[in-house]
Amino acid sequence: MDYPLGTVSQRVTGDEARKIAHAIMSGGYVANETAIALSKKIAERRRQKQAANGSQQ
Repeated sequence: MDYPLGTVSQRVTGDEARKIAHAIMSGGYVANETAIALSKKIAERRRQKQAANGSQQ
């Protein structure tokens, strides 16, 4: 696998390691809250844009 320049691998320890282990054992996942918020914001903008385009037609 190719990684972009400047990528540094680091160990996962502490709370993050526990979260990942729990997610693996329970069949769940770990998500970055900031990324989730951004994806919701993008989805909302797309819905608004579709609604605006739909009302103009």
